[in-house]
Amino acid sequence: MKQLFKTFKVAFQAIYKNRTRSLLTMLGIIIGVAAVIMTISAGEGATKQVQDQISGLGTNLLIIQVKQERRGGISVRKGKELSKKDYEILRDNSVWLKKISPMVVAGGQAISNQGYKTTIVYGVSQDYFDIMSREVTLGEAFSELDVKLAKQVCLIGKTIQEELFGGENAIGKTIRIDKVPFTIVGLLEEQGQGGMGSDQDDMVVAPYTTVQNRLFGNANFNVFMASAISEDKIDDAEIEATILLREAHKILSDQEDDFDITTQVELNEITGEITDILTILLGAIASISLLVGGIGIMNIMLVSVTERTREIGTRLALGARESDILTQFLTEAIVLSAAGGIVGIAIGIVGNQIIYQATDFYIPTAGYAIAIGFGFSAVIGIAFGYFPARKAAKLNPIEALRYE
Repeated sequence: MKQLFKTFKVAFQAIYKNRTRSLLTMLGIIIGVAAVIMTISAGEGATKQVQDQISGLGTNLLIIQVKQERRGGISVRKGKELSKKDYEILRDNSVWLKKISPMVVAGGQAISNQGYKTTIVYGVSQDYFDIMSREVTLGEAFSELDVKLAKQVCLIGKTIQEELFGGENAIGKTIRIDKVPFTIVGLLEEQGQGGMGSDQDDMVVAPYTTVQNRLFGNANFNVFMASAISEDKIDDAEIEATILLREAHKILSDQEDDFDITTQVELNEITGEITDILTILLGAIASISLLVGGIGIMNIMLVSVTERTREIGTRLALGARESDILTQFLTEAIVLSAAGGIVGIAIGIVGNQIIYQATDFYIPTAGYAIAIGFGFSAVIGIAFGYFPARKAAKLNPIEALRYE
């Protein structure tokens, strides 16, 4: 124990003697550890936010959509579009589906007397609001009659209200979507930023019949949003919807579905996998700076060996063993790396809080991120410090004493 204490004491003395150089050497480790902690924590925050938003939709959501495949990095429709007949079959014959709404999505310019904005228009049925748990904070949702009559009414999100009406009450006012006038009948509850950075309040919701006839120009659908009668019946609802659609599309038993059904459980798993992959990629990129820091440590330790050649020769001549010299220089490398790791951890934690205060994006500092960052810094200290330490231990005492 006494020898170990002495080894660390000599290491700290050597580092303190070259304070500026040691600090610059640690800089790569500091930046690397802080970056690893912040990126992994940001990934954790994004995952939690996305899953919270999905959970906010309830626990019995199903998304029925046209089957697609990737060709050259582009999604291409593989199955035929969903029709109004498909919608009616599911709505009228399903036992386990509580509600179902078609969805037509069209982009366009929303124009008011105070300005204009490019936005997204969602054409849905009156059941959409219950299925997606979207509350109406002002005014009211459109009715089933409005859908049947294809009335030109809509609800808007908070972003549209603020940018096109200056935050004023927009109920009863008119906006034009690509020259088609819509009367605003309701304001949707504010949702804020989505987990992937999308603005969930930048939207216009209108009857799907109106969007189809006046904006979209297509009588078919790409997506149905549905809800099961309860959470424990979601699998039954998925099987039932599959059977009904296969019969409607006249799909033979040996043929695959031309549609996809995704449940909320599967949606959580998919988003979790995506954010996990992104977190790993970002963490790997951040780890590059740790490697750069390790190279810096190895470089400085090699310089230190050269500068202290006579000192090493003297110690060897006085009876020091190769293992003593190896331990000494390896300890210095580990101390440099560990010190950089500790400072990096502190900066990473503070950085997470700064981002949270500046953007209101919650970033939980993951305990395992701290462990990974510090563990990497320690491993790099050993890995990149070993070669210079071994070089010092292998010096010939006579040649070292002659070194000028």
